[in-house]
Amino acid sequence: YVTGPIAHGSVIVSGGATLSDGVYRFGQAAGSTFDGSMGTVSYVGSVRYVGHGGILDVTVANPQIRLTSATAGALVVTSGGREVVFATLELAGATRTEASGAVTYAGVAATLTDAGRTQVFGGNATTLDPLTFTVGAAAAAPAGATGTVATASSAVRTTRSIPATPPATTGIELDEATLAALQSGDRVTVTASGFQSGETGISIVVYSTPTLLDTVAADASGTATWTGTLPATLADGAHTLTFQGSVSRGIPFTLTRAVATALGTCQATAATLDWGVKESFRTYIEGIAAGGWQLEGVTYAYPVFSWATGTGAVDPEALVGTVMFGGSVRFTGHGGALDTTLANARIEFAGDVGYLVFDVTGTTQAGEAVAQHDVRFAQFALTPSVRDAAGITLTDAATTLTPAGAAAFGTYSAGEQLDPVSASIALPSGCAAAAQSSSGSGATEVTAAGAELTSDDTALVWPWFVGGGVLLAAAVLAAVLVVRRRRA
Repeated sequence: YVTGPIAHGSVIVSGGATLSDGVYRFGQAAGSTFDGSMGTVSYVGSVRYVGHGGILDVTVANPQIRLTSATAGALVVTSGGREVVFATLELAGATRTEASGAVTYAGVAATLTDAGRTQVFGGNATTLDPLTFTVGAAAAAPAGATGTVATASSAVRTTRSIPATPPATTGIELDEATLAALQSGDRVTVTASGFQSGETGISIVVYSTPTLLDTVAADASGTATWTGTLPATLADGAHTLTFQGSVSRGIPFTLTRAVATALGTCQATAATLDWGVKESFRTYIEGIAAGGWQLEGVTYAYPVFSWATGTGAVDPEALVGTVMFGGSVRFTGHGGALDTTLANARIEFAGDVGYLVFDVTGTTQAGEAVAQHDVRFAQFALTPSVRDAAGITLTDAATTLTPAGAAAFGTYSAGEQLDPVSASIALPSGCAAAAQSSSGSGATEVTAAGAELTSDDTALVWPWFVGGGVLLAAAVLAAVLVVRRRRA
């Protein structure tokens, strides 16, 4: 926890303590009163845990073994300038050996005391590892590492500061087909060269308002490649797509996708979304961080947060569109040092992938200020199986943290497994039936909207195109969503 992506901290040994093979070791001090079965044995050295930019700072020093019988004892440590009975010891299940006048107990079960929990760990309970101790002559700790023995990996900070304006508008060349796909909002593959061989953390950012889409790595020749779609919330108009790393590359384009995606889109007036963010993160907030969450327009029933009354537009055949829920979840902890809000929730459908999109504001666990809008926070796979007779249904779909989500959240690295998501979006019978039938067998042809249509289903879908604008207007006015809510 200390050295991982939560606390971003380090562990420091000093005063004679060492670390070897994952075990802290302390040398025996002079003055043992052990008589073979009872007594007190003192050891020297300290281990200090630091994290959260100094908010977490705990030292455990100069441990003592106090044996009150042949089967029981206590582990006493100095922490915060006072002696604390840190753990109770159970010797009955340990292995006892004698050699060269020394007595060793191995595999001694240790249980954290109330005093250890409140006076050392700030009220947070944990399971302690078993310990081994030897009673003999005063001696230094066995050889091992000293100083800072472990620290948080810098890899969790893979993104650099994003400038407010495009750092480059040239350097990316696209063929006519790819440029046309980019300008219509379709999935594209874009490459840019000139980066360092194997360079990582290259940010893919779209402007006018800077929005981080992804982070990619360059190949051995210094060429970076990104495949994806533009955010559904990106307005039509002039924009710039950039690659930002050791060098910057860019290309201006004009987004004009509204007309192209209007045909076949079904309006939504209600929907539900159930997602727990990440169970271990919620446990951490309520435990170690001594915090909680405040909800606005959102409810919580273990293990999920629930959003309702979503609205938006979805093309169920092409699986594109956005459903917006609003509301906010504000996570706080560490006396206000941690304060992050996920607001304005929405589901974005982008063909074969879906996104959970939020506005992210506040401070990260590292104390960094964040204020990012339209963040594709988590992603999940989309397949035709999500379509059914009622519309679109997600059931415990696996989600992972995106690079944009990792940069805004500041807690986990991109690719971190998050909680599964469930959602139910019911569509008017015409939309749902047509979309579901399109996944049947038969020869494939392409409609004017770019969606696939099988020849077996032509009779079902053809009435949509007769009367054109009349049926489209009717669909816009009559679309109703039926809610399916996943229960805990």
